Amino acid sequence: MSKVDVDLGDLLAKVLPTGVKLTIRHISSTPTSSTALFAPSPGEEAEPTFCENHFLSASIVPANKTGNDGAEIIVFGIEVLVYTTAHLTTIFVSKADSTGHLHLLNAAPKSSILRQLTHTFLFFLVHTHQRPGVRLVVSLFARAQNQYLFPGSIENAEKHVLDDRGLIKWWCRALDPILREYESESGSQEQDKKHESAHSSATAYLIVPSCDKFETRGFFPPTAKSDNKDRPRWLNAYPLHQLCSNPGAPPRCLVPRFPDDPKTRFLIDLDDELPENGATEGSGQWRSVKSLDQFWEMMSFRQECSAGRLVGFLWLVINPPGVLNSNPMLSSKSGLAEMKDAQEMSASRVSATSGPAQPSAALKGSGDQTKVQPTNDGSAFYWPQAGRGHAVLSEPDYKKAINFLLEQDFYNEEVSTASTDAFNNKVAILADELWIGQLVVGKAANKESTGPAPGPNAVPTTLLVRKRKKDQIEAPGTAANAPAETESSQVSGVNVLQANLVRKKKKP
Repeated sequence: MSKVDVDLGDLLAKVLPTGVKLTIRHISSTPTSSTALFAPSPGEEAEPTFCENHFLSASIVPANKTGNDGAEIIVFGIEVLVYTTAHLTTIFVSKADSTGHLHLLNAAPKSSILRQLTHTFLFFLVHTHQRPGVRLVVSLFARAQNQYLFPGSIENAEKHVLDDRGLIKWWCRALDPILREYESESGSQEQDKKHESAHSSATAYLIVPSCDKFETRGFFPPTAKSDNKDRPRWLNAYPLHQLCSNPGAPPRCLVPRFPDDPKTRFLIDLDDELPENGATEGSGQWRSVKSLDQFWEMMSFRQECSAGRLVGFLWLVINPPGVLNSNPMLSSKSGLAEMKDAQEMSASRVSATSGPAQPSAALKGSGDQTKVQPTNDGSAFYWPQAGRGHAVLSEPDYKKAINFLLEQDFYNEEVSTASTDAFNNKVAILADELWIGQLVVGKAANKESTGPAPGPNAVPTTLLVRKRKKDQIEAPGTAANAPAETESSQVSGVNVLQANLVRKKKKP
């Protein structure tokens, strides 16, 4: 169902309020072989897996800037990792953040621009990465922090963040419009199953450790209240059978391991309980946690999910035509030979360092035009041209761009403008282009989004804390009030700014 004619700029123009002008920059990396998301069952090999990185930034020209002074300033950024195996595509929201400068737009609209950016970018990645006969899942965890991508931005009094409960609700509302693009899961009637099989279907799942089913339903979007009780669109559950080819495997093999994910750290800690010969020769069973239900129960006692803090784990499972949501996940039989062939295919395309402004254009290669057609040949390697963005970088160059961003400052308008210019130039240099980006002008009517929306500067991220008064610090104990806590400052750095990046305002 990959739509090669989908253009991110056109999609955004349709949802952004009329007259709102944004410059977007979508960069991605070439797919590279990756550690499998799921640990293999004892005696089995890890499933061949590839990963590509995507980063979207959105900038504005402040209303008080005109002519030669019309310098851009970043208002939002989001990074997404796309993992592919032979039988599953996983779109993982790694991190997202805002700088708090959206108020500089002239007459900023009441609707949530940042949520529209988030929803539309994920919608774009979903549609460009769907493969015939292959299930796709959007996955993320909502954890409260005050800044992820823009060092010092929390010092900007205009940056307001949501608390952990507000954050989980925000992400549910951001994913719900994508869910509604698809049919609901079929009921027990045979005609329902035939209808679902002929169309794409989707179901959303949410787990909030330490919250029971009743409490968890309180995080669902308002639209869930009107769903058919026999065919709910939102479930308080983990999509085990949709994601795992062997549901009877040890619990350590049933939960994906994403970078800087709270459950990943728990999985690693539990793996210390395995015998010295590891899971490949033994039973692969932990001594303390014996089942998947017990794993989720014990997650509520982890530091990141306790002490009054909540973390929400979300999955949006999308089934292509012919695949019912009730169908179990197939196991991959591709083997190492396929991995080697796909690696060679990937390496041959690393020279394609810049992507098209329009998805239908071919990538620039070494003197020729390289185009990868969507296939369904059972391969783990999948690189749709339509979803590559404005520039394609090698993975090392992509990391250089993101690390460069994390070295900048965003504590006020002047400094943020300079940092924006430096980052944009860095991306252009790495892409070997004079300029990278696309101007988007909103065409949607200025009206409120369905249901209550956070203010225009609420941060749609895996961070966020309650909106606060400018002269008042958050109540003690909230994760967003402690960016340099021991646990936060020692993690791998994919989602959380390291303590040395939480910069203080420079004194004159």
